[in-house]
Amino acid sequence: MNKHLSAVVAVVTCLFSVSASSAPGEYWEMTSKMEMEGMPFAMPATTMKVCIPKGGENDPGKTSGDKDCQMTDIKTVGNKTAWKMRCNKDGEVMTGKGEQTTTGNSYQGKMQLSGRDMNMTTVYSGKKLGGSCDTEEMVKKVTGQICDTSQRRNTSDWIYASNMILRPDATCADQRGQLCDRVRKDAAKDAETYTSLLMYEQQKENISVVKSCKLDMAATTKSVCKTLNGKNYSQLAAHCPAEAKKYREVQRRKECEGRSYTAETRAADLKKCLSGKNEKWEPEDGGQDEAAAPRKSGKTPTSDMLDGAKQLKGLFGF
Repeated sequence: MNKHLSAVVAVVTCLFSVSASSAPGEYWEMTSKMEMEGMPFAMPATTMKVCIPKGGENDPGKTSGDKDCQMTDIKTVGNKTAWKMRCNKDGEVMTGKGEQTTTGNSYQGKMQLSGRDMNMTTVYSGKKLGGSCDTEEMVKKVTGQICDTSQRRNTSDWIYASNMILRPDATCADQRGQLCDRVRKDAAKDAETYTSLLMYEQQKENISVVKSCKLDMAATTKSVCKTLNGKNYSQLAAHCPAEAKKYREVQRRKECEGRSYTAETRAADLKKCLSGKNEKWEPEDGGQDEAAAPRKSGKTPTSDMLDGAKQLKGLFGF
């Protein structure tokens, strides 16, 4: 999971979670809507059935059991409660404030949080449904949703979820073996997995998949470079210079030998073509010339948040 998604999940979990200790609770229906600066579309509101300890609707600090988020300076005047908040999810820190008003069997509130390159506002409301419930069971349910492997479409998605799997106290620590097996198998033969792993390792706040899974990167790079072709050239060229050069030479020769030349100038023209002088040559299937700067793989903050939004939709059902 990428850093932005990790931070957002921490906030959502904190908002919806309860104390991990078994305690009698009551069912409430909570509706929330998140807005993030830079998001090109509005995220839809989501409604969840949550289990809140009896009386916990009057005290947001009582309902939050997520160790990654801490509420401080909780002050209650009449039926209105205000607080400050700090979330630290795998090195991604977000701080902010919130307020909530409770009236009988309902409540409504608002939270504002900001991080290094993210600002988020969450507006939420709740109404009492009644019925007894066990708060510990709700924690287990939320944990199950976060660790649901069906949300991970490929090994790259597993890599981005590594902080929730590889840390000693990780929520999904029992999936460590699955993650390492997939990375060892796919990084050596799939360009997307290989480049995703490199990008993930570059983020200092992420736990290292390479070290945790004892991955031999030299052997992995050597293996994946053998797969270099026109389709993955832009992903692997910078990491596989020898293979990229050989590929370019082969493709240039195919193109040059396929051209029409006059009998008198054929030898000279073919030699000039093969040298690549004064010509802009591009490998087939979207590759690029040796003189061109390699296309960098990576995600912008906006695309990062888009991916996070899509995964949140699947994770929390909205």
